[in-house]
Amino acid sequence: MTTARQARTIFRPLAKRNPDFAYTGGRSLWLTPIRHTVSRVFIDRTSDSGSFQIGWAILATFIPEHSLPGTIGNCAGKLYPFAQDQFAYWEWSDPAAISAAIPIIEAEALPHLRSFDGLESWATYYRETFPIALKGFPHERLILDIALGNLPAAHAQLAKLLPHFRENKHPDQPMYQYMRSLILPVAEPLLADDRPALAAILHGWEAENIRTAKLERYWEPTPFPLERAPT
Repeated sequence: MTTARQARTIFRPLAKRNPDFAYTGGRSLWLTPIRHTVSRVFIDRTSDSGSFQIGWAILATFIPEHSLPGTIGNCAGKLYPFAQDQFAYWEWSDPAAISAAIPIIEAEALPHLRSFDGLESWATYYRETFPIALKGFPHERLILDIALGNLPAAHAQLAKLLPHFRENKHPDQPMYQYMRSLILPVAEPLLADDRPALAAILHGWEAENIRTAKLERYWEPTPFPLERAPT
């Protein structure tokens, strides 16, 4: 089983060479500062205790998740050893693979994660690159449109969702309850176009996510696009 001690052999040198990335232990390396998205490189376990996978992921910090290191709508990618064989795993027993991991991460993942200069540029990339951003996760689309200040799109999404979630039709379904916990708090202020109230909700969710993930020292609270005057 891949351990934090093994991940440290890759991430400590990377953090030393790339001071805008922080290694806090565990199996993730975080891009700093953290604002409305959190970007990380991670090492995943596999069913084989001697094998592992390396990937990158980007998550919106203001959408409550069951676990912050998850990925919004699967906005993530994998890094493969050597010939980029998408069926290949990295092997802890192979010193060549371990020594190759650092330059591959530096060449393929870190510049990509650095390339987004704010929530809007990342949202554009996410929606243009990952079809699931436009087809799945309607609660995430709703909250993301609110954060971006795209209230007409958020209104349209809410009109589809609210009839299904206003009444607690499925009290025993965890996913239904999770989606309901996101949709209902924003429904009334969205219907009233109350931008300050919506922003307060998002800032609260973001702060709680950051605290839960113990990333406060790397977080820079900033206004959402929502908080700019509507054009």
